[in-house]
Amino acid sequence: MNQDADLSVAVPRDTLAPTPPTSTDVGPTDSGRARRRWVTAGWIAHWVLRLWLACTLLIYGWSKVFLMQMGVADYGDSLTTFGEMSPMGLLWRFMAFSPIVQILAGVAEVVAAALLLFRRTAWLGGLVAAAVMAVVFLLNMTFDVPVKQLTLVMTLAGLVVAAPWFAHLGRILTGRPVPAPMLPRPVPWTRLQRVARWAGPLTAVAVLGVSGTVFATMTGGAGVAAPMSPGLPGVYRVVEDTAPPADQLVEDARWQQVAFGQHGVEHARFALRLANGEFYEGRYSVDGDRVLIDLYPAREGDRPLVREYERTVVLTWAPVPAGVALSGEGVDVILAEDPESRYLFDRGFSWAPTTPVNR
Repeated sequence: MNQDADLSVAVPRDTLAPTPPTSTDVGPTDSGRARRRWVTAGWIAHWVLRLWLACTLLIYGWSKVFLMQMGVADYGDSLTTFGEMSPMGLLWRFMAFSPIVQILAGVAEVVAAALLLFRRTAWLGGLVAAAVMAVVFLLNMTFDVPVKQLTLVMTLAGLVVAAPWFAHLGRILTGRPVPAPMLPRPVPWTRLQRVARWAGPLTAVAVLGVSGTVFATMTGGAGVAAPMSPGLPGVYRVVEDTAPPADQLVEDARWQQVAFGQHGVEHARFALRLANGEFYEGRYSVDGDRVLIDLYPAREGDRPLVREYERTVVLTWAPVPAGVALSGEGVDVILAEDPESRYLFDRGFSWAPTTPVNR
């Protein structure tokens, strides 16, 4: 026999046939597909979470940037004593007194939201959001602001958003080699991903621009605009009153102190304290020589955030050498400026190391 014949005998024919697939060959493929489905579902949930967190941060952030949430400190607060404030009112007045602090707090929230809206910076947005909301949560806890649960959830949401990158951050902090950056892929289909990679950033830019424009339009400059009549805003003490005093001080309903706010468009804040100690808040508007004052009920105990005005008082006002004269509806008084009650607003900024004024 020749050599070729020996080889044909040595190699059986069935060894050259393809091996049929077995269950062990198919199993890993199905497992990999299932794993990919779970990964995709996880990224979709991740995308929904960071979108919710970003939108919520934009609402709170823009409202602070445009001085809507806490407003600005005004003369209407000058008659409220420290002991009359609620913890939340104290925090709100603290933030309102310094617009820069309020604006910077809002900018931090808007920046966190902007980072969350882009895939490549989502991890940084989660960390910034967690840090910012942790501070807000602490303030809400210590000043009894009734959104403690929401801010806690937002803090945890920021950590969850950043969680997929914790391993990378750990490598950076420990100086170890870092693999290629991981990008979220909530869209698993290649063709749709080509569209989404451009539509996502464009949508994020649109959300930031539209939300900021909406809040800017809503404010209309209300936080910083001057009131209708420049001669009336101020804090006053009643120096003359035609009404006789009551027999008992607790029954004396004469006006004692009045504050007309300086910030507003159609209305500005108003505050009134009577001789018997009762305190009223409200708003006022000026129509020529008339002052229209809407008053809430007298301050007493807990009160809701949204209230209805109890009554409207229409008075006539005019500047006089002593200050301002008010008359009408049982009121006939002369008001004089009260510098001690508006000291907080008159105290300016000083860079020099002068004697501390802590009063």
